[in-house]
Amino acid sequence: MKKVTMFVWNNFVNDARVLREATALTEAGYEVTVIAKKEMDELHLPSSETVAPNVYVNRPLKMELPKIIQRKMKSTILSKHLPNMLEMFKMMMLGRSSNADIYHAHDLNTLIQGIYSAKLRLDRKPLIYDSHEVQTSRTHYSFNKIYRIEKFLLKFTDHVIVENDTRADYHRRIYRKRPTPVHNYSEFYDIEKVEEFPIRREYDIAPDEKVVLYQGGMQEGRGLFKLLDAFKDIEGARLIMLGDGKERLNLIEHHKALGIEDKVIFIDRVPYKELRRYTKAADIGIQFLENTNFNHYSASSNKLFEYIMAHVPVIGSKLPEIEAVIEGEEVGLTVEPESTIQLKAAIEQLVGDDALRERFRENTKQAKLKYNWNEEKDVLKKVYRRIDR
Repeated sequence: MKKVTMFVWNNFVNDARVLREATALTEAGYEVTVIAKKEMDELHLPSSETVAPNVYVNRPLKMELPKIIQRKMKSTILSKHLPNMLEMFKMMMLGRSSNADIYHAHDLNTLIQGIYSAKLRLDRKPLIYDSHEVQTSRTHYSFNKIYRIEKFLLKFTDHVIVENDTRADYHRRIYRKRPTPVHNYSEFYDIEKVEEFPIRREYDIAPDEKVVLYQGGMQEGRGLFKLLDAFKDIEGARLIMLGDGKERLNLIEHHKALGIEDKVIFIDRVPYKELRRYTKAADIGIQFLENTNFNHYSASSNKLFEYIMAHVPVIGSKLPEIEAVIEGEEVGLTVEPESTIQLKAAIEQLVGDDALRERFRENTKQAKLKYNWNEEKDVLKKVYRRIDR
């Protein structure tokens, strides 16, 4: 059995995208090892484990100074960059020793690990670069700096994967070569066989109130502060904010300042396999990305397809990939990505129109037959067949 080694810059606990890719490759006859990382506050995570048949994960520990010392230090070299470099070195050593037949680096912050493991050796191995984001156009990223780094490192890769056609076209414009789009669709499942999480009972939501759900990372550019603003005057609905991220505490403070504690419920991130139970309990799903950079502009986002898979009507931004699905399949409403007024109107419309909501819900049952991982994973397998000759 041939071996694939993947690199991710996370703990690989809730990385559903990479797990889907890894399990698809096992179907094609590969054994997959994912080299992830483990922070000092994640010592409870196993250093190695089997997460699926023929899918293994190794988590080298990222050594850091105690948090109390980091807060007192002014140098980010000792507090951040040096620990990251040491962790990258550990990942390189593990990757090299795995002696895989193919290496697969997820995102730019693991590409050096992939290059060292696959290319800086006498028996060079194929290397795939799988970019989940538009690295040159992200919040707080410098285009010129990232462009120079990525352009140089791309010389060592054998194939590039991006999330969708909009991003593939962008990549071709700046790097003169079009990568393969592999869409981040939800795996296919029957939502009727999923036990719904009792949100109404657990959070005392009245039977006639509609459940509006945002699930995912709580980061800049997700439109979440505007979502709270829009919800201030919404009646007949409760907003569930499910997830974690850098802005979570700020969002909690903002909703308190708005005086809408009785309308909004914050729930911590749940394991991916449990997430669909919460999604099933929703009447409306929110995907309100702001057009702050090309990374957001071009996103299609897995949560959109998770809503569809759970038969939940969606309110999303008028951005090309999101709008094409929502409008094309008639599974919800789209609004301008900066418009709190339009977002509020769309929520009110779906909350108050049972017939429209039911029509969108019925349409998701057909849309899910197209937008699912079972239909998409063959694209990934074809990439591997192309380079594994």
